[in-house]
This record gives sequence, structure tokens and C-alpha cells, in this order.
Amino acid sequence: MSTPDVVLLDLDGTVVDSYPGIYRCLRFALPSVGLGDITDEQLRAFLGPPLKYSLMEVHGKTEEQVAEFLRVYRSVYFGDGEYEFEVFPGMSELIADIAASNVILSLATAKPIPSATRVLTQAGLLQHFDFIAGSEMDLSRQDKPSIIAYAIEHVGRDLTNVHAMMVGDRKEDIAGAKAHGLRTVGATWGYAEPGELASADADYLVSTADELRALIFPS
Repeated sequence: MSTPDVVLLDLDGTVVDSYPGIYRCLRFALPSVGLGDITDEQLRAFLGPPLKYSLMEVHGKTEEQVAEFLRVYRSVYFGDGEYEFEVFPGMSELIADIAASNVILSLATAKPIPSATRVLTQAGLLQHFDFIAGSEMDLSRQDKPSIIAYAIEHVGRDLTNVHAMMVGDRKEDIAGAKAHGLRTVGATWGYAEPGELASADADYLVSTADELRALIFPS
């Protein structure tokens, strides 16, 4: 195994533990679409997949209901909820070291780009990333294959000829990278259900930033 040319990092559940802020804002907004009584386990499943998918495909909501949910959710999340996070242990140091190497570093998140940019700025990490790939505010480009393709294109590489590694904490991260034939790493410190990343057939599973470092920079 060799050092990749490009490392793609998911954000929520991989770089930052954003669950407290997302949980509070989901609890505030879900009653607006009749989902005020869902369990914490059901709510946790919202972390990872695109919100539109979770609302429409899992809970049967309409486009109009999604729009209303987003209006209410964003009124609190973009106020201060997005700043309720902690960087996972060791990730700040690893991100800085990737940036100091010859490896291209891109974010690959379903979160809207402006929000992801604010989170990384608050974390003191924005300057280490070569590119921020995410969704748009209108929820376009939320699926992981499209986000990853967008990232690779905008760092000047070709998906058909790139030595890249996607690191994420949910099955969507793994499936999105596998759609392009990229190496996949499951971060088990994130929000996946037990066995989810193994079932998604991640190439590697890591439980600490040091284990991830060893994959990116093999001795």
C-alpha cells in the first residue's frame, strides 16, 4: 500500500463530532413536519444520509414538507447549532500533517459548502484543505458519488486515473467512493450503526486518527 495522491474526508462524524448541535436542531425542526415523536435511534439515522433522502424516502415527506423543515432547521442550525461540535481526537494534527505533505486534501461532505466552510473555519482547519466539496443550498449535489466526483475534478485530477482514498463514517461514504473505484476507509468513531461499515465493505476500518495516519503515510 502506498500514500494516496488525494485524501477525501467526510466532515460530520469523521472530522468533527457535530451530533450535539445537529440533535438539538433536528429536535426543534422535526415537529414542523409531524416527526416530533421519533426516537433518538431514528433521529441518529439522520446523520450521514442527505436530509432530503431521510425525510422523503424514509419518512415519506413531500417536497413542500422538506422545504418547510429546512426553513425551520436552518433558522437554528445556521444561527449557532453548526458551532456545537468538537474535533475528534488527533484529527487536527493529522489534517495539518496531510496539508504539509504532497497529498491533496479535500473535504467531501453532504453538508452545504457555506456551512462546511464555517465549521472548518471555527475549527481552525480551513487553511489545510485544498478544496471543499459539498452540496449546494438548494440541496443539489447531495449524493456522495456526485460530491466525490466534484472534489476530484476540482483538485485537477481524473477519476479514471487517480490514487485517492475516501475516509468516512457512514455507508454512504463507502458506497460513494466505491462507485468510482476508490479506496475506502471507515472511521468507526463516527455515527455508523454497529457492523454498518463492515457490511458496506470498506477496504479498511480505523478506530483512531493514528490508525488512519498509518494508512495515509505507510512506513
